[in-house]
This record gives sequence, C-alpha cells and structure tokens, in this order.
Amino acid sequence: MKMLPQVLFWLGIVSVPLAWLLWYFGPGIEVVRPVLSGIDDPALRAVLQEAHAERLGIWVAIWPVTLLVLSYLVEKRVRE
Repeated sequence: MKMLPQVLFWLGIVSVPLAWLLWYFGPGIEVVRPVLSGIDDPALRAVLQEAHAERLGIWVAIWPVTLLVLSYLVEKRVRE
C-alpha cells in the first residue's frame, strides 16, 4: 500500500505527454469503431476526425489530474 501513491503519481506524470501525443496524432486514430471510413465527403471526414481527436485528447488529459489527486489522497490515508 505504501508504493501505490508513488505508482499513481508517476502514472499521472506519464499521462501528460500521452495526452499531447493523442491530440497531435489523434485525427488518424479511430479507437472504438471505423465510423469515419463510411463518410464520402473529405471535408466532413476531416472535421469529424479533428473533433474525434479533440474529444480523445480531452478524455486522456483528465487522467493526469485524477491520478495525481488520487496519489495525494492515498498517500495522506497511508500516513494516518
């Protein structure tokens, strides 16, 4: 239990560049299902790919804060 806060802290730190990478490379990534491949209009597909990348980046960007706060709370609980 004493190592858990440290693991959570480092996972929070590592997930920051992961969020940046997903924002940068996100338009080319379709994680869940290949929905965009059925769209024939290239302009619409490009806009939807960028929106998908934004949502994916925001979702990943929430993890650093969550993990860092969780690390703090677990460390506080362990010290009691």
